[in-house]
Amino acid sequence: MDFDPNCVFCQKQPSDYVLENKLVIAFWDIHPVSKGHLLIIPKRHVTQVWDVTDTEKAELVQMIADAKKLLDAKFEPDGYNVTINSGAAAGQSVFHCHIHLIPRYWNKVTKRVGAIPGQFLVPKSRPEFKDLK
Repeated sequence: MDFDPNCVFCQKQPSDYVLENKLVIAFWDIHPVSKGHLLIIPKRHVTQVWDVTDTEKAELVQMIADAKKLLDAKFEPDGYNVTINSGAAAGQSVFHCHIHLIPRYWNKVTKRVGAIPGQFLVPKSRPEFKDLK
């Protein structure tokens, strides 16, 4: 199925897009863990990452790189989490394949939302790592 009328991600409009390529879009997460939190999805409705085509996989990876460039320029984060929750047991709450690109900032408190692995792994202070990217 290319479109699911009951899927909140399938309802996204071009005005919601931050970035777009032939098969993939990126948009701001409505419950961001941090400033600049993006969701990256295939345009085609597909429930799990395991079900995307090889061409979609390539476009998803390219979009991650393009989105990182945009976020680097706009927000200058200190690092990133790239996360895919696949299945309810893994914390997936919208059943349209999506990738979380979460910018991380030193000494910033993250918001607790859902079950995003690694969302609280940023230490308050690790001066020996601050200049590493």
